[in-house]
Amino acid sequence: MKILFAADMSFNYIPNCPDIAQAREAMKEPAALFAAADFSVLNLENIFGVREENEPIIKDGPNLISDPRFAEYVRALHPTVIGMANNHTKDYGERPMFETKELFEREGYVCIGAGKNLDEAYRPAILEKGDIKVAIIAACENEFGTASESTSGTAGYSLSRITHAISDAKQIGARPIIYFHGGHEGNPFPSPARQELYRHFVELGAVAVICMHTHCPQGYEIYQGAPIVYSMGNFFFPHFPGKKDGTSWNYGYMSELNVTKDAVTLSVHPYRFDSKITVLNGEEKAHFDAYLNYITAPIASTDALRALFDSWCLIPERYGYYGNFADLSIHLLADGHADHYKKLKNTLGCEAHAELVKNLLYMLYEGRVEAARPGIERIEMLQRMQIPNC
Repeated sequence: MKILFAADMSFNYIPNCPDIAQAREAMKEPAALFAAADFSVLNLENIFGVREENEPIIKDGPNLISDPRFAEYVRALHPTVIGMANNHTKDYGERPMFETKELFEREGYVCIGAGKNLDEAYRPAILEKGDIKVAIIAACENEFGTASESTSGTAGYSLSRITHAISDAKQIGARPIIYFHGGHEGNPFPSPARQELYRHFVELGAVAVICMHTHCPQGYEIYQGAPIVYSMGNFFFPHFPGKKDGTSWNYGYMSELNVTKDAVTLSVHPYRFDSKITVLNGEEKAHFDAYLNYITAPIASTDALRALFDSWCLIPERYGYYGNFADLSIHLLADGHADHYKKLKNTLGCEAHAELVKNLLYMLYEGRVEAARPGIERIEMLQRMQIPNC
């Protein structure tokens, strides 16, 4: 059984709606890989609806929504499964989330990672070919729009829920694959805590862990025989013209799993995107392969990842998370309006953001700040798709 996984797909910043021919042309190269696989999975990073007719939720970060005509990009790929476990699925509340889910389900797609409550959001996609059966379990970190036992939303991360989902899959003879939306945006390396968590999913019984959300590619490893892809990068997420050109935002790779009776193996398909996706070949592919090997190498050493994460925490772009504590005051507590707490809630409620703040506090307490500063330049070079000489 061959399963192709792609990461985040969003159309929020594309100014003009496509016609069917334009959408098919933009997706032509990856569509061939989707068609060649037995099954395929992608993550839809925004819902569809008319922006002016829907009320955005209060949150930190942008609220993403696109005209329903952009669904032609998804149709051009014809994925088997559409993941909706991410931090933008409920950006405009319940109605467009369900309208988007129902739109694709009517057309025969399987939507996972969102629902009327947590039980429904955690319901996996079951894929079968011959005597091979897998369960795709989608989940995301707890930012905004996550479901509860009695309210709708996405499959917010819960170790207990993941544990039971893996166990339930194994009881019906399915091999569990975790499709996870989380991590540190813009960081070319996974943090030690993300590595510990994803490896734990394997220890619980997952045969693979495929991740996204960081808006840049990260490396991968084989842990106890199971592939762990720390982040595939964006799949198709065009930004304002020129804003992200030449950065890791516009690069990524699709992950293809070959599931047999005896093993699960991984192969990757790198690409870049602007107004369309170009699957890499020749010198451009050789450069990306070298880049991916470079960012994969430190994953073998937890100490190396810890040192790199220390440097990541010192990059000035991260300072906003630390400043969010200033929003907590007697005045705001007396006011009590949700808009005043959105940044602080996101800092403490999202697992990756809380990890960032906690690590900086430990760095200060343990005197590790100065030792981490030299690594900043290395990370910033990688964000520009440049491979350091060190």
